[in-house]
Amino acid sequence: MRVAVDAMGGDRGPSAVVDGAVEFFRGGAPEVSRGVSLTVVGDTSVLEPLLARAGAGRYRIELAHASQVIGMDEHPAEALKAKPDSSVMVMAGLQKSGRVDAMAGPGNTGAMMAASLFALGRLEGVSRPAIAATFPTLGNPAVVLDVGANVGCKPEHLRQFALMGSAYSRGVFGIGRPRVALLNVGAERTKGSPVEQQTYDLLSDGPPGIEFIGNIEGDGILKGEADVVVCDGFVGNVILKFTESISHLIGGALYSEMISHWSSRAGFLLMRPAFSTLWKRLDSAEYGGAPLLGLNGVSIIAHGNSGPQAIKNAIAAACGFFRSGVNRMIGEGLGGMSALQGVSQ
Repeated sequence: MRVAVDAMGGDRGPSAVVDGAVEFFRGGAPEVSRGVSLTVVGDTSVLEPLLARAGAGRYRIELAHASQVIGMDEHPAEALKAKPDSSVMVMAGLQKSGRVDAMAGPGNTGAMMAASLFALGRLEGVSRPAIAATFPTLGNPAVVLDVGANVGCKPEHLRQFALMGSAYSRGVFGIGRPRVALLNVGAERTKGSPVEQQTYDLLSDGPPGIEFIGNIEGDGILKGEADVVVCDGFVGNVILKFTESISHLIGGALYSEMISHWSSRAGFLLMRPAFSTLWKRLDSAEYGGAPLLGLNGVSIIAHGNSGPQAIKNAIAAACGFFRSGVNRMIGEGLGGMSALQGVSQ
């Protein structure tokens, strides 16, 4: 399979993306990188020396030139219109033309979403694509969507998010019957705004492919009370950013305590393997990026501050998504939902 990566749009510059691309082959799991070729997109006069320095010659990495870059602070729609040869547009065009099978990038999230929609379009029946983020829990990873693509959702949108999140959980994490919950301010059916109450009723009607378990509150996400959590994009983005801050808080507080006394430092050395495992579990870089579900293709949105490790894992996430058949499962689920609606009418 072939994956394109935007090298120009991230906060850390093209060197982080080039190093991540090389690390995908050099340090990644062989079963993931086997049969994969990468296309790094950006200004080739900048990228060629970076690839040479990183020792990329032995790996299946090629370049695609793009003369423009969209910055993080630019308006997505205006920037895409003004910069047709931007790295994100060139990357999306490669997938549209069939030259690559998937793409990933750490650039402007709005531009990445717009370019993906423009180039790939929606799967048939999808009203609104949604960004699905993976959260660590005490059990299985929890998929939360939407985390930023949509503000102001209708109940039918949230029902489609439930179906798409369930397909993603099955395809990528291998969970046979993912438990799907609606994020709300209480567990009771009558909690929340009319949108949440109507969504609860829609999901309770038992659409095929959705194992709905009811409402959960915010603290239920990290407890692992559900495998898929559905919410509006505004709420989901707030939760995502808050959760990322928790991992930094825990890491910083632990480090401060450990260096405060010699006995703490000695204890740290003994506990170091356990802390490394914990940090790896909490670190968002380990998940690489979040897929934009509902597209007629594969688009992984990486964090703007992604370093080489996050880029490596974003590429791996693109490979996993492509191989998982998630889009086929979403299409089948939407077809079943439409058939059910036709019978009920």
